[in-house]
Amino acid sequence: MLKCPEFCTFSHGDLVICVDKENNQAKRDILKAVLLKQEMPNRSIRFTVVSDPPEDEQDLECEDIGIAHVDLADMFQEGRDIIEQNIDVFDARADGGGIGKLKVTVEALRALRSVYEQYRDDLEA
Repeated sequence: MLKCPEFCTFSHGDLVICVDKENNQAKRDILKAVLLKQEMPNRSIRFTVVSDPPEDEQDLECEDIGIAHVDLADMFQEGRDIIEQNIDVFDARADGGGIGKLKVTVEALRALRSVYEQYRDDLEA
């Protein structure tokens, strides 16, 4: 696993995103905007459920089946990471109705708190 002084991790692929002050200020600025609750596409972590093509048709593309979101601002407000929690998956193709659950882990609270401390004056204004 990638080692970073400050990071966010997301399960289903074990993705690690470094958000340390020294090398990743742009990513920290995105987290600041999330904490300010600005309307933006990066406010939540999006998980996409896809279907693999059948074994005998591997030349076909994967197809988006469902979408699930974890809101980072809500995580910060609640003061906890999401560890192996089932979240709702919504149909990506039709009416957007619920089609199931996806068990995810999102560890971002430490990084969000670090950004909050760095920008406390801006965030409390």
